[in-house]
Amino acid sequence: MISADLSKKILNVGPEFLPPKGGIAQILYNYSQFVFPEKGFRYLSNSCDGNILKKIFKLIVSLIRCVIILAFQRQVKLVHIHTASNFSFKRSAWFVSLAKLFHKKIILHVHGGGFKDYYAKNHARFVRKTLGNCDMIVVLTDAWAEWFRTEVGVDNLRVLPNIIPHPDVCNNGTKDEKKFHLLFLGLINEPKGVFDLVDALASNKEKLEGRLVLHLGGKGEVERLKNEVSTHQLEELVKYEGWVDSAAKHNLFCACDALILPSYIEGLPLSILEAMSYRKPVISTPVGGIPSMIEDGVNGFLIEPGNGAAFIEKIIYLIEHRSECLSMGEVSFDRVKKHFPQSVTDELVDLYESVIG
Repeated sequence: MISADLSKKILNVGPEFLPPKGGIAQILYNYSQFVFPEKGFRYLSNSCDGNILKKIFKLIVSLIRCVIILAFQRQVKLVHIHTASNFSFKRSAWFVSLAKLFHKKIILHVHGGGFKDYYAKNHARFVRKTLGNCDMIVVLTDAWAEWFRTEVGVDNLRVLPNIIPHPDVCNNGTKDEKKFHLLFLGLINEPKGVFDLVDALASNKEKLEGRLVLHLGGKGEVERLKNEVSTHQLEELVKYEGWVDSAAKHNLFCACDALILPSYIEGLPLSILEAMSYRKPVISTPVGGIPSMIEDGVNGFLIEPGNGAAFIEKIIYLIEHRSECLSMGEVSFDRVKKHFPQSVTDELVDLYESVIG
């Protein structure tokens, strides 16, 4: 855990994270619980759920609060800003400018997988200017660091693993061993590949009924999902779990045999790291930082987005090779240890001390 003396020097800025809904929110919640001392996580939220007026009001209030903190709380030496792309980055740029105005050190922590597309859509100049005002840019994987270095021209880079807690102990007495349980956690939408997966299951319904259950947890296009499940009569194959809180997530990880994430765009998904901590293999795609954690054929499988036939092939392979599924899960656990709290805290302390000087 970071010392109380160091924590007083840090102001974190980012989206609302209570209750944690979504990857960045969960990471920030983990910071507050496992990295910073009790009541020592100085945090300023710059966004919220709700309509556009509520969001604008939240941003204005946050900017005013930021000015007050930076002007009058002289112990704050560094502003750690958590951002993604699109409006998240635009919001973050305001706080970068304020921190620069008050001569504070700035860390911009880039989460999310859509940053390459955002940069390419006529935002390159704005992105470079904003990044140029920062003392350090933090990214999630070596692959992302290489992209920022070669495509954006950024040299002040640091790779910092996403943080996950040690998993709670599972009680496998109620685990269903007759069927293979596959878990998806994330937004229910096209970029996550959810509907590709449902279509692939529908095309292979006879092969999989009685052998497989796909558990889907998350929010998004829920009605569309339910309609497609009903249309294809997949009620025995697909179970929608709704929004999954921490307790339900633990139960699902304990009950499932593998995680699946057929996404088109990702950074480094928290659901993959969490599944690995529960000793699960992962079937996913080689996008974003996923290949840094999942090695094809070693602790899971990597398949090109949209290739439904290949996803079904690997699902059936794991169904028929349960012992290999377990051994892959052990590899997953070994590879995810660097994301546990103490390891990430040590790296974060080193990062803060090196930037503050």
